[in-house]
Amino acid sequence: MEMIREAAEFLSGACREGKHILILCHYNADPDAVASATVLSDILRSMGASVRAGAAESISSQAQALLEAYGRSLEVNPAINEDLVVLVDTSSFEHLGSFGSTLRASGVPIAVIDHHRPVEEMRAISRFHIVMEEFPSESELVLKLATEMGVKLTPEQASLLLAGIMSDTGFFRLARPETFQAVNELLNAGADYERITGIMRPPEDFPKRVAMLKGAGRSELHKVHGRLIVFSELGSFEGEMANVLLRIGADVAFVGSEASDGVRMSGRARPEFIKETGLHLGEIMEAIGKAFSGSGGGHAGAASFTGKGTYESVKSELLKEIERRLSKVGAGHTPREDEEA
Repeated sequence: MEMIREAAEFLSGACREGKHILILCHYNADPDAVASATVLSDILRSMGASVRAGAAESISSQAQALLEAYGRSLEVNPAINEDLVVLVDTSSFEHLGSFGSTLRASGVPIAVIDHHRPVEEMRAISRFHIVMEEFPSESELVLKLATEMGVKLTPEQASLLLAGIMSDTGFFRLARPETFQAVNELLNAGADYERITGIMRPPEDFPKRVAMLKGAGRSELHKVHGRLIVFSELGSFEGEMANVLLRIGADVAFVGSEASDGVRMSGRARPEFIKETGLHLGEIMEAIGKAFSGSGGGHAGAASFTGKGTYESVKSELLKEIERRLSKVGAGHTPREDEEA
């Protein structure tokens, strides 16, 4: 792939020039973010660069468990003293939370290597910018970079990238054919699938089970052009709750929470809904972000938004946006009579 080659050449050049590099991922970093940041920093360090890896603001509990299992760590809100900051699994300053302002003010050159919907502001200001939306995870992209750069992964690095792929594809629900080729490469490199599965699928604790049940009980069903659009309000586990709503029948699920500083919303969509309608949740959340003085984006089937306003006002605007877009493309689905109940 030409863009993979360009990214490999850019990073190799930075290593040859002796640049000090910070690999940085988004706030509340998930397993895909921490795996890609950790392994990419290892790759560049093996090529002679001085590299640190960090995350903005916080690391999710699942990602922290993954790092601890392998004795690894990321700096949270690291000091920015480098010659270059490489953003991975991160498409904008907003995805860094309040740390985005720190990075912006630092004036340090930025490179973006990502797989989310591109943000034009970042493209304009970045020293180097590639976005490859066809990759369902950043970890799969980092594996391609390692191959292009001639770096052989250790079993630990392969395991971390496998965890990232499993996380961002919803345990392969959103995988593409090439993803399974990548998994095969990682297993051949020594990735421990059994161990990673145990880390990624721990027994659900009591608070999470309670939250999922509350979220299901608060769900609201809206039928839009024969599609089942479901909303729920929950103070935590929004993305996971949205996935649960898909599993029990929703075509699209939005789960949000409202606090004194604003509102956030996570969205998920069934792959067949995306294929039949062509809708892209990342585009929709980006539009919602602009409408509510915040930011939004993501993938076609998984996206999020944070901004000002209330849960109800965002829900209303999302419904209007879904209605408008489905009206343009056609619903792609005619409900049966027994679906009208």
